[in-house]
Order: sequence, then structure tokens, then C-alpha cells
Amino acid sequence: MRCRVCKSKNLKEVINLGKQPLANKYPKNNYEILSEKKYELKVLFCKTCKAGQISKIIDRNLLFKDYYYLSSVNKKLVEHFVTLSKKLTKYDFVVDIGSNDGILLQPLKKLKINSIGIDPSINVGKIANERGLKTFIGFFNKKIIEKILKKYKKPDLVVASSIITHLKDPIEFAKNIKLFLRENGTLIIEIEYLFNFIKNFEYERFYFDRPFYYSANSIDRLFKNYGMSLYDIEKIDIHGGSLRCYIKNSKNFTKTKRCINVLLEEKNNLKLKKFDEFNKKIKTLSKNLKNKLINLNKKNKYIIGYGAPARVSTITNVCDINSNLIQYIIDDSPLKQNRFSPGKHIPILPKKNNINRRIDIVIVFAFEYFKDIKKNFKDRKVKFYKPIPFKKLL
Repeated sequence: MRCRVCKSKNLKEVINLGKQPLANKYPKNNYEILSEKKYELKVLFCKTCKAGQISKIIDRNLLFKDYYYLSSVNKKLVEHFVTLSKKLTKYDFVVDIGSNDGILLQPLKKLKINSIGIDPSINVGKIANERGLKTFIGFFNKKIIEKILKKYKKPDLVVASSIITHLKDPIEFAKNIKLFLRENGTLIIEIEYLFNFIKNFEYERFYFDRPFYYSANSIDRLFKNYGMSLYDIEKIDIHGGSLRCYIKNSKNFTKTKRCINVLLEEKNNLKLKKFDEFNKKIKTLSKNLKNKLINLNKKNKYIIGYGAPARVSTITNVCDINSNLIQYIIDDSPLKQNRFSPGKHIPILPKKNNINRRIDIVIVFAFEYFKDIKKNFKDRKVKFYKPIPFKKLL
């Protein structure tokens, strides 16, 4: 097997999380629970370009035809894209790939920046269009490029936030960007950062929706192979620590100092031995979480979860945690409510279900948004814990 990013044969299996369901498919009834499938989740690492990739690619149509993730439900993400939009006022025409429900298109519209979106999810794209945010529904490919260019000129900026990790074929993506983007135009991509996941032992970040886990070096090599230049990098705090990469549709564009520093740090530190440390640590973390929940239940503590992002699936399936240990999970997205978590089938409910219920412990799965979550429990004597590593949140 060759690396799907750089075509090298220099691949090695570094992580095996066992049988996992599709992390963003939330069954709603017994039929869907019984028909749920699981697949072996193995992560490979390319020693040449330093990209991580899942060995088995699940059919993208199966994953994204009906999608249960709405970006705009997340207040912190909304703020993130409002801030980003203010940096884009110099651009003439912006295309957002993986635009979801219009989380970036909305502030761009308010700033009167000419923009459109592309998203493969029928139900989510429909929501954006109903809001007056022009969204082409489909995967980013030659067919949709031709469709857009019949109505619009080439964009001078393309944004792809947290999308390249979800793609089946990153090489095809790079080729299509080269075709679509105006000469000397800019591509901004935001990637969940492999190096951070490994340093921080965040195994919950791995699931089938994301078959690729990028380093700066893998992004640099991918786009360089097709006549483009990674020239700048910002470290940003969303999704457990991400990189915002700036890529110019031009050869040999000069790199900034901070870009060079990130590339060098990876070359010196993102090596196979890091994965050995990672695998030893995650066994301890997983065992500790389950044991803590068992002991709390023995003490008759009523435990719920808050937030049902995709990581809930990875954590609960690796740790074998079901509704005997966590009674239910609260989530603010209406698309996930009154369904069940993938694999372990913990009920997912709206927050109105907290009213008049006894709650002792809240496991905060969406821990990046703890400050907002905590506000839902004011005047109640509730203890909050982060699942991985298991620790009290104040």
C-alpha cells in the first residue's frame, strides 16, 4: 500500500483502536441499531511526508449523505469564523469548501464579501440555502467546479476548514484546487493537527469520518507536488489545536519564519517512537476512565454526559462505556437529539431533560466549550469531569 498523500511506500501501522462504528451516524431506533456496522480502525503513518491515514476508507456517500453535525450550534466555532471573516475583506470572491450550514458564509455576507459554499451533505446544505447562503450541494470535484465556473469567475480565495481530513483522495483535491483557484490566488486550510494529538494522547480524535491526519510537512509536500506553495502557518486552538495553513497558487513562494519553524519542529520530533509512547499511555487512560465510572456508579452517583461530538463514539467504544455507566448525553444539536450514540447506544437528549432531574456528575465530552456548558447547571451542585484524561473541571 502507498501513502495516499505522497505515494511513498514508507507506511507503518502505528495505532489500532479495534472495531469502531461510524462516529457521526447516530441511530434513532432499534432497526438502525441492529443494522449498525463496525470496522477495524487502524492508523498508518508515512515516514516520508509525516501524514497519518486510516487504512480503510469508508464510502464518503455513506458518511455524508445525511449528516448530523451543524457547525453553527457551536458558539465558539461561530466566534472563530466571525474572526476569520474579518481577515478576508481584501478578497474579491471567496469559495468555502465544506461550508456546512453556512457558518463562514453568514459573516462574509454581513461584510458584503462575495462568497458561495460547497457541501456534500444534502440536509445541511439545504439549511444553508434556506438561510439565503448560496451553497452548491455535492463533493468538491471537476463536475462541481465546471458547474460553478459557468456562473462565476475563478475565486481569488478558497477556504477549506477542517475538510481536507475528511476527503477520500487528497491528491485529487490538490489537483482540483490548482484547476479552480485563480493564478496567485490563496487557499486557506485548517487542519486538526496530528502532532498535537500524539503529544497530548488524544486518541478520541481518530474516527472514520477523518481518514487523514496531517502534519505541516505533509501539507507542504502535497501542494508542492502540484505547483503550489505552503507559505505561512498559524497555530489556532479549535479541535484540540489546529493549524491554519496559507497556500499560494504559485511555485516557490517564500515561506514565513513561523512556517519554517513548524516544519523543522516536526522533522525533529514527529517520529515513530512518539507513537509507541502514545499507545502505552492511551491504554492507561482508557482503563482509568472506565474504572472511575464504575466506582462512581457503585457510590450511587447519577452520571450524564454533555456534548455528543464524534469523539464520543471513539471514547465509549474503546473504553466499553454504555448507558449502565453514563445514563444519557445532552447535546444542543437538534439533529442528534432523541437518537443514540454510535456503537454503545447511550441516549442523546435535549438539555430540557435536565430540569428537575438529579445529576451528580457530568462527563464533559465537548470539553473545549466547558465554560458555556457549565452555565446550564448554575445553582446546582454538580461536579464536572473531562473524560480523557479523567480529571475534574472547575
